[in-house]
Amino acid sequence: MSYKLSSDQFYQLKQQSRFEEKVKGSHFISTARPVASEGEAVSFIEEMKREYHDANHNVFAWKVGLGRGQRYRYSDDGEPSGTAGLPVLKAIDARGLSNVCVVVTRYFGGIKLGTGGLMRSYGRMASELLKTCEIEKKYFTETVTFSVSFDFVNVAHNIINTMDAELKDSQYSENVTFDVEIRASQATLFRSKLTDGTNGQVRFIR
Repeated sequence: MSYKLSSDQFYQLKQQSRFEEKVKGSHFISTARPVASEGEAVSFIEEMKREYHDANHNVFAWKVGLGRGQRYRYSDDGEPSGTAGLPVLKAIDARGLSNVCVVVTRYFGGIKLGTGGLMRSYGRMASELLKTCEIEKKYFTETVTFSVSFDFVNVAHNIINTMDAELKDSQYSENVTFDVEIRASQATLFRSKLTDGTNGQVRFIR
């Protein structure tokens, strides 16, 4: 099953998962973990390399972010070019996932699989692993910080509630400053509603 993405939503794993299988004597172990950044992906890959330090190959692919801000990387880790990391990345794409890293470990069993066999094996190991994973829908969010007078505090609260935004913090002084987290695709509309609701008496800090 694949997933259709909107401009600010993505699907990610709920938790780390693992899948193992033998192919013509070679022992494959595929492990996937949700990651929030390139740094987390790199740390996970290093962790898998330490755990399986005696393996012949620790192939990986990861993808973080969405749209123009999306980043990805893959590695064949010594397998013939294009036969390992890219099939793993394609398996991630086929599931519509982001913020995920997959490492496929191989212990060579003495029988060469050939270029086609490697591509099929690495792609299958990633695909079968991801089929077993519990997936959750997530949204990219944006923090909007703004200030209003006390006259418009109730208006601000009403707009926050009706737009399903999350109030992260509020500070009271001469005016009231709000930190609000909202879906990225709704941020422009949220600012517009605040401007209209306060008759332009809102100051956006970020």
